[in-house]
Amino acid sequence: MTIKKISMATAALVMTVSMPMQTYVMATESPQSYSTKAEGILKQTSEDNETIQLINGSFEDPVIAKESDQLDASLVPGWQTTSTSNLIEIQRLYNGLVAADGDQYAELNADQVSALYQDVATTPGKTIRWKVSHRGRGGVDTADVKFGAPGQALELITTMSTDNKAWKEYQGTYTIPEGQTTTRFQFEAISTSDGDATRGNYLDNIVFSTPSVLTVSDTLEQTKIKQGDTTRYNVTLNNAGGMDAGKIQLEIPLPESLGYVPDSVLVDGVATSNVTYNAASHMLQVNLDKLSVGTAPVVSIGIQGLAKTTAAEIKTKVLYEDLGFSDKVYTSSSLGTDLEVTNDAPIITATDKTLKKGDAFDALSGVTASDTEDGNVTSKVSVTANDVDTSKVGTYHVTYSVTDSNGNTTTKTITVTITSNDAPAITATDISVKKGGTFDPMSGVTASDAEDGNVTSSVQVTANDVDTSKVGTYHVTYSVTDSDNNTTTKTITVTVTSNDAPVITATDKTLKKGATFNPLTGVTASDVEDGNITSGIKVTANDVDTSKVGTYHVTYSVTDSDNNTTTKTITVTVTSNDAPVIVASDIVQRIHTTYDVKKAVTANDTEDGDVTSKITVTSNDVNTEKAGVYHVTYSVTDSDNNTTTKTIKVTILTNDAPIITTKDVYLKVGDTFDSLEGITASDLEDGDITGKIEIVSNNVNMKTEGLYEVVYAVTDSDGNTTKATRHIYVRTNDKPEIHVSDQTFKAGFAFDPMSIVSASDLEDGDVTSAIKITANDVNPAVAGTYHITYSVTDSDKNTTTKTVTITVLTNEKPIITVTDRTVKAHLAFDPRLGVSASDLEDGDLSDSVKIIANDVNIDVPGEYHITYSVLDSDGNSAEKTSTITVLSNDNPIITGQDSSFKAGRAFDPMAGITASDTEDGDITAGIQITQNDVNPDVAGVYHVTYSITDSDGNTTEQTYTITVLTNEKPVIHAKDITLAFGQKFDPLVGVTAEDLEDGDITSSIQVISNDVNPNQAGIYHVTYSVIDSDGNETQFTITVIVGAQPILPVDPITPPVAPAKPVTPTKTTTPSVKPAPVVSPIVPIKVGPSAPTKTLPKTGDSNTTSTVLFGGLLAALGAMFLRRRK
Repeated sequence: MTIKKISMATAALVMTVSMPMQTYVMATESPQSYSTKAEGILKQTSEDNETIQLINGSFEDPVIAKESDQLDASLVPGWQTTSTSNLIEIQRLYNGLVAADGDQYAELNADQVSALYQDVATTPGKTIRWKVSHRGRGGVDTADVKFGAPGQALELITTMSTDNKAWKEYQGTYTIPEGQTTTRFQFEAISTSDGDATRGNYLDNIVFSTPSVLTVSDTLEQTKIKQGDTTRYNVTLNNAGGMDAGKIQLEIPLPESLGYVPDSVLVDGVATSNVTYNAASHMLQVNLDKLSVGTAPVVSIGIQGLAKTTAAEIKTKVLYEDLGFSDKVYTSSSLGTDLEVTNDAPIITATDKTLKKGDAFDALSGVTASDTEDGNVTSKVSVTANDVDTSKVGTYHVTYSVTDSNGNTTTKTITVTITSNDAPAITATDISVKKGGTFDPMSGVTASDAEDGNVTSSVQVTANDVDTSKVGTYHVTYSVTDSDNNTTTKTITVTVTSNDAPVITATDKTLKKGATFNPLTGVTASDVEDGNITSGIKVTANDVDTSKVGTYHVTYSVTDSDNNTTTKTITVTVTSNDAPVIVASDIVQRIHTTYDVKKAVTANDTEDGDVTSKITVTSNDVNTEKAGVYHVTYSVTDSDNNTTTKTIKVTILTNDAPIITTKDVYLKVGDTFDSLEGITASDLEDGDITGKIEIVSNNVNMKTEGLYEVVYAVTDSDGNTTKATRHIYVRTNDKPEIHVSDQTFKAGFAFDPMSIVSASDLEDGDVTSAIKITANDVNPAVAGTYHITYSVTDSDKNTTTKTVTITVLTNEKPIITVTDRTVKAHLAFDPRLGVSASDLEDGDLSDSVKIIANDVNIDVPGEYHITYSVLDSDGNSAEKTSTITVLSNDNPIITGQDSSFKAGRAFDPMAGITASDTEDGDITAGIQITQNDVNPDVAGVYHVTYSITDSDGNTTEQTYTITVLTNEKPVIHAKDITLAFGQKFDPLVGVTAEDLEDGDITSSIQVISNDVNPNQAGIYHVTYSVIDSDGNETQFTITVIVGAQPILPVDPITPPVAPAKPVTPTKTTTPSVKPAPVVSPIVPIKVGPSAPTKTLPKTGDSNTTSTVLFGGLLAALGAMFLRRRK
């Protein structure tokens, strides 16, 4: 206590001497001055947001360096004292006393009974919260708390009486009176436990301020996320009030579309566990202990999007108290913010396509996919169905599928139309044009294309040599090209004919008197344009009288289609001598037979008789190898030189059999049947030979119902006979019959109920056209069982009805069943193994499964794919791809390494050893140790051999070397040192350390003690320490001798002889003394057990005698050494 008083008095004296003049002035200022000073110090704000605070309430400023210090009030921010010494005492763990808040506290009775106070600028009407922690020093100390205007009597708020066992907190509220713009918050000592006015009444953690005011704002790091993703909801709390807030509770109700990410709450970036979340109510609660004035921490919370929503509102409500006060709970809320959670399905962009037959088709070309959340997902598009066959014209479909990261799947089907690639067709015929006529090469010419339709407008004339001014044969060539660049050409013949008059062919004739004369016989007419117009010949004049010998004339006339008329007159001579007569008939014979031109040909003459021998053949174009009509002309001349010619027709026929044409007859019992009615026969050579039909057999009985037959035969002139059988149905008057059966078809099929039914009647025959539908509930678009009722009435008014069942099936696609497979390389592989297919309508379609893609290489490990396809009877196709993983059949691999450890350590041979196999994966558990000679207690080199076998029976062995090291302590290499006076000393120079296991560990040497002073002669020590990697420590101490300050050498034994002249010292031959410390004979001098019993002087001792003696000793040793060298 006496020491404290002396200290306090000393401190007070120093402070008094050094106290600036203004300190005293401040102590005597008027209340008005104090008010002005407070208003100048404290920042003024608007009344609505004004905060009122005292400062340095826990006396943490300034920081004192000792347990107790009495400071001038000017050095303690905020605080003033009524003590005449103007001293404020601050303590820090004085006698072990711990502060109520922070590290320091004040003793109200510094050196006298006084008061501590602060003058705070205040606003009248404001309610202030105050509190103070009070404690007695030696026992129960008492002090008053007073508020009021400076310079006026202060209001007693409370009296604090507290013992020295613990801090006690006093608190309350105070409303600033009207007109009081400055308020003094004062603590006045009343008494102490021991009556000592200079001690007692500890104060700490003083608050005098307006309440805390928390403002809450909230933001989202992302205002839009996709379902399943997370973002952070950040809540910023700002304490804009006058005091710290406590028991802060954030209540955040989350909508059902959002979820809390567990363990995600951060406060200013630091994780906190003071969080509760009620999953049932979706209420998240975060608790904070304290929020200091002026701080604005950010509470960040992980939020996950659970369901799609356009605006999920998140809002925070904050409940809090003033720190240290529990009488009132405040609330504050954020404005809230909205989070959009998206989960849109992706969109496939693909359009219908039209291709030409044979074109290449890439199903994925031009197909894209996008997703609101994932962006471009084109790479994820897969083809799930594709029946396109570009080798065949038709309509096909390709189905695409894409799935986004949220599992939303979109499918889209496009139509692919394969059109034929046929060349266009030109329609144009050969034309005949009259000479001089007009010719339009495009008239009547058209062109069409399977794909383009009418392409007449594209027809071009590529060649045209027609000249209508000249008779002749010409050609016109047309060309047309369709949209597929297929080109067609066609050439027609254009014949330009002359416009000549027809030609009558008629020759003069000589007739015998009395002969018959036909003027048209042998007369023909032809026209260049009209061809044979013989039938148009007219006899315009004829005076022939064959009853009289004479010369007569016949005139012919013919007109062609161009109205050109030709006339011709021939002369007919009637002679009295009849011309001979040739007898020859037209001949019909079969092809390839021999024809004798003279056979059956004779001639006779009225006068000459038989003149057959005189017949000559004047014309013969018969070709028996080719069917056709030919002519042979004969001539004979009688003795009167009357010549007769005759031409016969020779017809060469094929040898075909005749044809009987008939049809079955339906009659009723009792009707009349004519077996030859309704039957005809014809022959290629003989023509109509119906009259030659014969009945071979006939069993028809018109009285009895039944089916009868009549067999007919006919023979042509060549002897070819044909037979035919005719069925005769003799029927009763039965009802008609409806022919229809139950039907089954797929939904969507175009169904015509009349296309499946027909009706017949025994009497009326086919009566299908009379069928009527009396009931029909069929819906071909919807699977189900339906019925149709048909009715038909025959000519006898007999009516028949029939009902059939119509089953409409679903038109489901077939299903391929196949699983992914994993096989070993080089083994036999059947791609169809385990593959099956079924269809709801067709049943088992396994045999119809086709492999449309297979890239499996069984000899190369890797992942491959096989795509299977199957087509049901409805043309529905299905595809499925199986992944084939070909595993290598490699040996397993043991992974480890050589190792070493110190003797005596535990050794686990399996530590760090693993095994893996390409096929089996991690097979560490299967490792076997086949050899192990390790002795962990004895240093040496050992080996451990491991073995592992995979599921394919492949075995691998691996041996690792295990080195057991000794565990020796490290060795420090250092020598004692002698230094010259003042010589620089580095304790680590020349010092090394090594370890048997670690090698050179010099860098690990530590100097743990060193008392060497190179500027003070003496014996010193340096102790070194080094620790190896095993924790073995070695310490080693060396001796360092620092020599005395050098003295000029004096030879005490043989003084110098006085010379005649003074000898200049610079010329003396006395050897200079080198620094003794470096002389090697001194090195062995060490301090050891044999050291003298007299204690050497300690380093730093100032003993002149010792120094001189020691220096002299060193000098003597140096001289001795020099003499020995001499």
